[in-house]
Amino acid sequence: MTYILGWKNYNSVFLVGDSVVTIDYPGSYSDKTYESNRPLTSFGEQQIFEKGKTISEKWLKLYDLENKVILAISGTIEEAHEGIKHFKMYLEIQNVIDILKAVENSFSDKDVKVLIGYMDENVPRLISYNGKNNSRIIQHDFFEVAHSGSIGESFINQTENFFAQIEVKGWSDEQILASIIAVTQSYGVQEEIIRQGVGGFFSGIRINKNGVTWQPDIMFVPFSYNGEEINSNQLAEIFGEAKRVLIQVRESVLFSCSPFIEDIKHARRPFGNFQPPQIIGSEEWYIERLAWSVKWGSEVNRNCDEHKAEYYIFYNTEKPIVGMIFDEWKKPFRISEDTIYFGEDLIALVEDLFCPQDEEFTLYIGF
Repeated sequence: MTYILGWKNYNSVFLVGDSVVTIDYPGSYSDKTYESNRPLTSFGEQQIFEKGKTISEKWLKLYDLENKVILAISGTIEEAHEGIKHFKMYLEIQNVIDILKAVENSFSDKDVKVLIGYMDENVPRLISYNGKNNSRIIQHDFFEVAHSGSIGESFINQTENFFAQIEVKGWSDEQILASIIAVTQSYGVQEEIIRQGVGGFFSGIRINKNGVTWQPDIMFVPFSYNGEEINSNQLAEIFGEAKRVLIQVRESVLFSCSPFIEDIKHARRPFGNFQPPQIIGSEEWYIERLAWSVKWGSEVNRNCDEHKAEYYIFYNTEKPIVGMIFDEWKKPFRISEDTIYFGEDLIALVEDLFCPQDEEFTLYIGF
């Protein structure tokens, strides 16, 4: 159970996915170690540890394969892992391969659905394949949304409506990807979707003729505002207590900084793609994680301390309205000597977006 989506324009293919994994355990066993370490997701959702079942934020479900293919998975994660290993062999052995044949050979007997993006002579291709449940590969048209997972129909409709608007916007591919993440991440603010097996952080990746690019650094700011007139002094009341979540991706590892997690040792945490227990327990895995920490640890932690991101996404927790700001033009936050200062544009943003009459889902873009 999960939620992934794919979409393409004439330049790129975009994939976005959540991070919650549902695991069924025999008898009464559940992942109590994970429960005690991090009972909440990055966005404060209560993870589920019930008799025989765990629903928790666990893995990054997007893959960059050799800078040639991007892939998103839903279904049984262990089987997806085996299929991806097989699929990567085709990419490593041959410079030019039959992607469709490789997908069928790798996933036809697996209980998974995959969304795959790649370039075919500078033309973006988006395909989906449902493993052993459906032997037919679907090739998706430009501006068509491909979905997979267990999220409710109302959110799928929101997604479809959002993509219908993108076609007429003059946004860059980076802005489009950040906007898709803004919309999908809002689902967990609007409703307790973790009970549907969906939730945690949503991440994004895209591919074009120049290769694969992960999402920009994004800070998410859920807050409450009832639409009354405000002044600059009240910004501290509105945003001062807001729990700002920063998501960064470096070399296919996502680093989550979450104030919802009280234990600082677990509030900042890297997430990678699924690996079986024997790999996680190996010395090679430990060395790889250590090398990543040495290379990126200082930078990603400093960004967390300074509230530094490329995009800031604001959610009114009382209404289905999302606002997004591009930091290169408008800087909503500044940290100096551990004190947070608010940009002048925040008053206008709050008043324009979160007025009492706004009841339907709305995305405001501030770039």
